[in-house]
Amino acid sequence: MKKVFGLFVIAASLTACDNGDMVFENLNFEGKEIQKCQDNELHFKINSNELLLVDFTDNRNNTTTSWLNREAELDKIVPIDTDRAKIYYRTYDAPLSNNTICSLFAPANPKVTSEYTSVSGGKILYTRTMAPVVKDGIVTVTYAFTINFENITLTNGTSEIKYTTYPFGTYIYDTSKISLNYTNFLFCEEENTLVGNKTIELLKLKLADDFVFPTTETTQTIHLSTENNLKTFIYDKNLSSDLKLCEPIDKEKYKVKEEWTATEGTLIIQSKLGATGYRHSLKIENAKFTNGKSSFIITDKDMGIYDPRT
Repeated sequence: MKKVFGLFVIAASLTACDNGDMVFENLNFEGKEIQKCQDNELHFKINSNELLLVDFTDNRNNTTTSWLNREAELDKIVPIDTDRAKIYYRTYDAPLSNNTICSLFAPANPKVTSEYTSVSGGKILYTRTMAPVVKDGIVTVTYAFTINFENITLTNGTSEIKYTTYPFGTYIYDTSKISLNYTNFLFCEEENTLVGNKTIELLKLKLADDFVFPTTETTQTIHLSTENNLKTFIYDKNLSSDLKLCEPIDKEKYKVKEEWTATEGTLIIQSKLGATGYRHSLKIENAKFTNGKSSFIITDKDMGIYDPRT
């Protein structure tokens, strides 16, 4: 990353010309999409031949990471100084593309005609958001950073561009889907918990201590709340088919991306006699799942069938 961005800066310094008499009163990037280089932490906007770029690389402790924390749920502040995030504004002599910005070796054209760099003292504020949308019983969760600048000063050594506040925009960095439908169920007697999984999803239903799965055809209704503890987990990779669901999952091998808790609604367990014995189907109605400040509601969803004999 240091090599890539070093080449980017060197190329600009070799081609930049002196525009000390030019004063830009406005940064004209409203409505332009935030893009990101795949292999580093450069986030940028392009408006024809203009570039507004933020380098979120964090090189502290001899490691290269990002100042954008994907685990954050609250507003965060990144100070602008020589060792932290930096903002660059550049103009070129021809229109830009993302390949111009993200290439390992800076192309000969277009050439930089002016460059303004942030000075210490300003701040970059960001909010990590997690927005779920339900369609046809499937939940799509979109993860994004909303980024704003505060009290920034950009300079080319002679002229300055100043903003008390400036909205950089929103960058969508990931999405995931929640099906709430499970193909593999296991009852963990020690904790009286029903566990189900499918690909990256894991369901945990903590049942009452006196709850038993019936051996007669019947329908049971459970009112969902934080005490009943119906949770669904989304992992960063598919869970192995031979995973022992009643044992703790290796947190180093499988990292939890999301954890949603059903705080309202109804769980219906319908028990019927099948060819090999009683099978128990699970269904939720008007179930509200929450994660921090985010929530979604599933009005009617069959989650799968628990067969004690499989």
